[in-house]
Amino acid sequence: MTNHKDLKKMLQTSEIPKIRKDSAVVTKEDYKNPRTIPLVFHFEPAPFESPDVRLRDCQIQRISIEGKDIYIIDDFFLESEADEMRTFSETVDFTKSIYADQGSKEQGEVPARAMDNKEKWKLLSSPPQAMKELYKFFNMIAYRLDADVATLPWELFDGKICSPSVATNKVDSISSESMELGKHEDYNTEKGIAFGLPTLYSEMKELHPNKFVNGSEGKPWLVSLMLYTTDRDFHAESYGMGTVFCTKNGKVEAKAECRHMRFVLFEGDIVHGIEKSQIPPGVKAGRVSYVFKLFLNPKKANGSLKKQFAELMQTYEES
Repeated sequence: MTNHKDLKKMLQTSEIPKIRKDSAVVTKEDYKNPRTIPLVFHFEPAPFESPDVRLRDCQIQRISIEGKDIYIIDDFFLESEADEMRTFSETVDFTKSIYADQGSKEQGEVPARAMDNKEKWKLLSSPPQAMKELYKFFNMIAYRLDADVATLPWELFDGKICSPSVATNKVDSISSESMELGKHEDYNTEKGIAFGLPTLYSEMKELHPNKFVNGSEGKPWLVSLMLYTTDRDFHAESYGMGTVFCTKNGKVEAKAECRHMRFVLFEGDIVHGIEKSQIPPGVKAGRVSYVFKLFLNPKKANGSLKKQFAELMQTYEES
């Protein structure tokens, strides 16, 4: 595997993420309330070299569950970026209790901890270098796939629970009961999404239907990207607390171990949850996940962004 360390360091400062703010149109009545924040962040298309060089040095694993794709990616970040991200995770406040969804809250799920809006805003606006490199990855994907890549609305609130586009999740332990209660989908396009996505290849500027097959030809592709950070003494191979991915009936079909600076990109309508912890009694070793819920909106009517992304990742797997 070729080492591009010096080039990666040079590109840290010579390539700057390109992000544009916008506001989504909320279309579901349940979400039209003062607590919903329709702010959206677009990652503008840019032919950045940094993510391309990094992906050529990565270990990439692709898994499919019931036709839905998961990409597990390691070795994307420099050691200095990994250290900075760990320090960031150790020093930031996680002041909020969060649940997978309203049902898990009512059934007694033990909540994880999350950043408040002020801290999340700081994460997005003044991020550690590792986050900047992820943003460049989004910029490159927008360019290579000829798509609009953006976050979902900042917060969608239906009167019971808030669904953020940027989620943070700090946990020190997860019971088997909480693993089961916490299984959820980030969104389900076939049941319907709460906001409008413009049909970019239409002169009429209409919105896509709120219900569609995720990533099908000419339709948006909604995905989540999860970045892990762990305490220095966390042992991913034995401590658990990775992410389990399930069939629609909740059967675990795949797992991503919680390795420091690993990131996982997956279709948001895959049922998933936090794996139960296997940390020995008396040992303190937690982990944090940073999740970006994204939509990729095609600029052409023909072709599937899901398939195009798979073809792009395959070029790196083979390099």
